[in-house]
Amino acid sequence: MNCREFESYIPAFIDKKLDFKTMEEFREHYESCNECREELSIQFLVSVGIRHLDNDDDDFDLDAELKKRMASNEKQIERHRIYRQSQRYIITFGCFLLGLLLIWHLG
Repeated sequence: MNCREFESYIPAFIDKKLDFKTMEEFREHYESCNECREELSIQFLVSVGIRHLDNDDDDFDLDAELKKRMASNEKQIERHRIYRQSQRYIITFGCFLLGLLLIWHLG
């Protein structure tokens, strides 16, 4: 993911609407690019900060909220990776069992 793509996904990130593949790429770029981290912080501040101001939430910590959101997304990405890997193992095991059954039945 490049900076232009990253910036185009910021609104979807803020609204929690990124799919897992995009979130993975978004997260990787976030970790490697200082300029995009700053841009995300600014847009997050504006978007989420205004929502909290409208609710008279005086003790809201935007930096902590952004870090919390990124940590939460990292956990979701990891769970999704484990799920995908489990699917592969189950399918492989199922194919193996089907092959054994076929060999047993034909043999």
